[in-house]
Amino acid sequence: MELLSLFITSVMPVIKVLLVLAIGLFLATESVDLLGPNARHHLNNLVFYVFLPALIGCSIAKTSTVKTLETLWFMPVNIFISCIIGSVLGCILVKITKTPPCLKGLVIACSSAANLGNMLNIILPALCEETNSPFGDSSTCSTYGESYALLSLAMQAIYVWSILYSIMRTSANSIVKENAEILSETLAEPLLVSHGISEDNIYHVDLPDEGNQRMSTFGKMKQCFMTTIRSKSLKMIFAPSTIAAIVGVIVGIVSPFRKALVVDSAPFHVIYSSIEFIGTGTR
Repeated sequence: MELLSLFITSVMPVIKVLLVLAIGLFLATESVDLLGPNARHHLNNLVFYVFLPALIGCSIAKTSTVKTLETLWFMPVNIFISCIIGSVLGCILVKITKTPPCLKGLVIACSSAANLGNMLNIILPALCEETNSPFGDSSTCSTYGESYALLSLAMQAIYVWSILYSIMRTSANSIVKENAEILSETLAEPLLVSHGISEDNIYHVDLPDEGNQRMSTFGKMKQCFMTTIRSKSLKMIFAPSTIAAIVGVIVGIVSPFRKALVVDSAPFHVIYSSIEFIGTGTR
């Protein structure tokens, strides 16, 4: 009976999520067309830039203290270990299935990322509301479980855009380079024959004067720094969810901010409550 009760408890949150997904799928059909392509685009932007950062910032600010931060060391360690295991399994899968070169990076990245993402934020609230939840009291489960899930979501953004994006970009660049070399060789052969150019002189290029190309160490460092700042991957690492997590941690651990915003009797608690109310649109 205990096993059956645990099975029902674990299945009910999944059923709730599937029912919500079914309603969304119905609203997105052409006959209803309430969630068409334009509506989905604007809704995704609203969730990404407004609802999710508000939920992450408020949840982390409510539960973050110096003591709780000391106990969160396992989260980045677990994400790093799952990254390594997932990457190894992805490489094995690529070798076994003989994945096409254009899909190798995607397969490894998807295997490495596993279930990192919004899934925990969807499942946990439904799971915590169950009477026989294995995570204890529903209020404690919702508060701390949601905070951990959202913090892992913010860490996931850093992980995806720093490691997985590099894996996929490296794979894509190698394929583009190979295709470019094949195309250049294919086009160069008839040109060499028609113009009588020898293969020894095909790669002869007049290099510019090295004296004009020299750059100071400070100039190179500045150029490298500006390139990194303007890179798309760095902008995506500091996504709104990551920035909201950083702000939430600061508000939670800095006592004056916490007493001014988070505590029920805080003078500016109405601001915190308003942001928290906006964040409920993510659920």
